[in-house]
Amino acid sequence: LGEMHRRQGDTARAEPYFKSALGVAARTKDHRTRANAFLCLGAIYYSHSKHREAEGALREAHEVHSRMGNHRDTAYALAGLAKIYSAQSRFKEAEEALWKAHEICSRIGKDIGIADMLLGLGSIYYAQSRHREAEEVLSKAHQIHCRIGNELGIANALHGLGKIYPGQSRDREVEEMLWKAHEIHSRIGNQTGTADVLHSLGEIYDAQAKNKEAEQAFGEAHEIYSRIGNDMGTANALRSLGESYYAQSRYAEAEEALKKAHEIHSHIGNDVGTADALHSLGNIYRIRFENREGEEAFRKAHETYSRIGNQRGTGNALEGLGWIYYTQSRHWEAEEAFQEAHQLHSRIGYEMGFANALQGLGTIYRVQSRDREAEEFLWKAHEIHSRIGHDLGTANALDGLGHLYGAQKRYKDAEKALGEAREIHSRIGNDQGAANALNGLGQIYLAQSRYKEAEEALWKAHQIHSRIGHDLGAANALLSLGDIYRAESRSLEAEKLLREAHRICSLLNHAMGTGNSSRRLGTLFSKRGQFEEAQSLFCQALSEYKRAGSCFSRAEVLLDIAGVYCIRGNYLQEEESLTEALTIGVRLKDDSLQDAPLELLAQIFRFKSKYSVTLAAPLQTGATCQQMSVDIRRGVALHNLGREFIVEGKFKQAENSYSLARALFSRAREARGEACAIRSLGTLFTLHSRLETASQCFAQARTISVAISDSDGEIMALGCLMGACLLQGNLARLRSYCVEALKIYDRTSGIQVKSLPLPREHLQDS
Repeated sequence: LGEMHRRQGDTARAEPYFKSALGVAARTKDHRTRANAFLCLGAIYYSHSKHREAEGALREAHEVHSRMGNHRDTAYALAGLAKIYSAQSRFKEAEEALWKAHEICSRIGKDIGIADMLLGLGSIYYAQSRHREAEEVLSKAHQIHCRIGNELGIANALHGLGKIYPGQSRDREVEEMLWKAHEIHSRIGNQTGTADVLHSLGEIYDAQAKNKEAEQAFGEAHEIYSRIGNDMGTANALRSLGESYYAQSRYAEAEEALKKAHEIHSHIGNDVGTADALHSLGNIYRIRFENREGEEAFRKAHETYSRIGNQRGTGNALEGLGWIYYTQSRHWEAEEAFQEAHQLHSRIGYEMGFANALQGLGTIYRVQSRDREAEEFLWKAHEIHSRIGHDLGTANALDGLGHLYGAQKRYKDAEKALGEAREIHSRIGNDQGAANALNGLGQIYLAQSRYKEAEEALWKAHQIHSRIGHDLGAANALLSLGDIYRAESRSLEAEKLLREAHRICSLLNHAMGTGNSSRRLGTLFSKRGQFEEAQSLFCQALSEYKRAGSCFSRAEVLLDIAGVYCIRGNYLQEEESLTEALTIGVRLKDDSLQDAPLELLAQIFRFKSKYSVTLAAPLQTGATCQQMSVDIRRGVALHNLGREFIVEGKFKQAENSYSLARALFSRAREARGEACAIRSLGTLFTLHSRLETASQCFAQARTISVAISDSDGEIMALGCLMGACLLQGNLARLRSYCVEALKIYDRTSGIQVKSLPLPREHLQDS
């Protein structure tokens, strides 16, 4: 009865029968039945990801069968243990167990057992991306099953061989193998096997971006699993359907299917399936820039994988977190996640995961302008993918290198890398990858003003994305085409394409795409002189970028908004936008986002005539305390920023920051702050041996402090002046400043001091 329910996939009803069998066998001292019941319980616990219980049951079965001399069942207990070890990424132990089982079957002349152990070894090698070894043992298993006429074994071997090759340019051979397996399973009435093969065919089509064929295969597998009551198969098929919808930008359907898969796996207690569904949901949320939900999904998946000891899954979840952090410009956290994934995959010998983590690190280093490290890591990823025969990974690494070289204006190298990536994607039937490479090539041509070639490449990319139903890719191609038409002054054509891209991204609820199209439209209207429309579109883009959590894009569009405010005479709003952009740039430690706002803010405070009204505003009757308070807060922030720049050795930026802080304090009539900023400027000039300019700053700071009766400020200024005099060798003036400082000490402390050594602290500070 237990075996009947187990074969039907109803493990909940099967488990009590096996436990009852254990009790009866113990009372009757039927050791063989007891051992067989342990074997079946081990399989049930394994299906529920209860690895500790499964391992215990199978060890009991192995011990009893071994003691009784039941060699065949001893071998199958070892095979069961190997599955447990493999699920926990304990591949070395799994391999050892299977080779022991293989040796037992060889010794007793059990051909079917030999072939089954070889099938198990093929799965172990496949899980470690050891494809050549996997192919070797699976081919041997196929030969044995053919020789003894075991059709089920033949089908399983063909199925295993078919799973090895996706992304390795052997798609026709793979399909033939899987259809043969499908025909055998169908003929012998093995519905589970038929559904399993259909599921694998779906994975093949999915790897080729044949989304309709993949969806059909997964749908048929799902129908069979549901009909025979195989909950785990049903949930796995739903997850794959979700992945197929995801590839077609059908995100709502993808989310629905994945949530159903997650629910079923949770219900039957399959932790691996639950975590897998969460991982896939994380990818859906990431592409939609629902970063909070995405991070939560990946964290839960990571927690589950870690708890059950699935190290490969743990590493993959860390990679997912890395990409979530990357989309939010949380580059340091992303780097940490990718490094941890890299170490984990390296430790368990999972080369594909190792290479994927390297690619993630390469991408992070690229956006941080750490070009040498980025190139090194991307080439390492390329080398590993090439060595293990994973063409898809090889092409993706080349895509990354192409983007890196494009950013470095190494256009010839970029063109070569993207061209090779496109060729590989096309060869393995990955239409989406080929289209993405064409999009990259179009951008490289655009950067070189090769507009005709760029337009041709991008229309091809758009055509492919549209054909396979990848709406987001089609929208991205339209955005790039809009850039070409803008560059060629084909304004109306550009507007039409950008509005279509905006429509698609809005329908997909894709915040980043909607933001990018709004920003490009804003730029288009700004160049036409339609500044009100441009401002509205830039503000829409800012709102979308905030929703997407993209700090970098927020900073960039804030600069666009500041430009429009400047043209329209909204100088305070311009200043506010620039300050916000600068703050983001500092937080991201991105020089490109710091230099432009610093320079523009500096221009505002150079007292050009067009700013005179704004600068005088806080001094006029009715000037608000709120505006003065804002100026003081900004002044403090910029002053602190100047100190950070000095620590980082960015002295020009430090000078700009201190100058801006001084101007803000002056406008807010905050004299203490103004004096402090001027002293900081003097200290900066001292570091550069511009001692005359430094002395002038210190003297000016002293004058301001005297005017407001700030004795502490005056003493600090005098201390700085003494330091400058000492460096200049002007001892007479140094003595004069020292005497003046002593008088202030005397006056403020009430203590008569006739002789006091020069305060070394001030000299050290300056």
